[in-house]
Amino acid sequence: MANIKDVARLSNVSVATVSRVLNGSEKVSSETRKKVLKAIKKLNYKPRPSFSSNILFKTIGVIVPDIRGYHYSDIVMSIESFAYEKGFDMMLAIPKNDPLNEKNILDQYFKRKVDGIILAEFYSDSKLIDKFINSGVPIVVMDFAVDEIKFDVVNVDNEGGAYKAIEYLYENGHRNIFVIRGPEDSPAANQRIKGIKKFRYKKSDLKIIFSDTTGYNSIDGSDAIYAYLAKNPLNFTAIFAVNDWTAIGAIDALKNLGYNIPDDISIIGFDDSPFAEFISPKLTTIKQPREEIGITATEILIDRITNKRKRLPKNVVLPTTLIKRDTVRRIK
Repeated sequence: MANIKDVARLSNVSVATVSRVLNGSEKVSSETRKKVLKAIKKLNYKPRPSFSSNILFKTIGVIVPDIRGYHYSDIVMSIESFAYEKGFDMMLAIPKNDPLNEKNILDQYFKRKVDGIILAEFYSDSKLIDKFINSGVPIVVMDFAVDEIKFDVVNVDNEGGAYKAIEYLYENGHRNIFVIRGPEDSPAANQRIKGIKKFRYKKSDLKIIFSDTTGYNSIDGSDAIYAYLAKNPLNFTAIFAVNDWTAIGAIDALKNLGYNIPDDISIIGFDDSPFAEFISPKLTTIKQPREEIGITATEILIDRITNKRKRLPKNVVLPTTLIKRDTVRRIK
């Protein structure tokens, strides 16, 4: 079993320096701290109980609805990486959009006395969070519609991103746009619809057609196309897809129906997924700063944990970026 001397030897520092890192001392450079924490992890070193109050043992509880796709998996990876650099452990739970699972996870986190929580797309009553707030446990939420701000919030400008996407299609001559909607209970998806409607209200010659089907998966994108074109003629020249997965599904369906992208129909997604630039044609999309979301949420939470003074909750909205590739064509 590794001991503190082994950690000091591997990280090429003194035992005293390792001890300072374990105790959360600020008298250690960031680079040295990273070296020591890396050695601790590699050796699977378990400090003595006397270090139990140090920063190394502080734990962040993270709750996200899913990690099978790129969005939350990328965010979770950035949370874990940033937290680890700062000497925090991370616990991850995935309630799969089930309110009962969310309640049980929060109960477990409360019993385990986590030092802070980051959660996303919370589907339960926000009053479940109150006992953490009342007990002084800080909480940061992501992708969350908040009426009354009682905790820190980190959101992407979904409304502005969708507005930007429709504006770009409009600038390229498109006046009839089909919109593939996201889940009706998703705050992010609803904010995107809000941005689309906001732009539409400014343009009397713009027609927006909303899909009957909703969802975030590729099958939802293809279903939206098949369902609409089974009942209607092709009366749009462009598509806004709620995310890149649905854009991929829509492209696949359109190709199966004999349409060419972008010669016949233009399409723009939302996310800038890892595969967006590798499909053919390369997908034009709205980029979400996924790594920045995770880092910002973790940075705020750690600051709340380490600095106990009371401050007003933060409401951070991160900007999106239009990524122009090959799936949007200018028309007259």
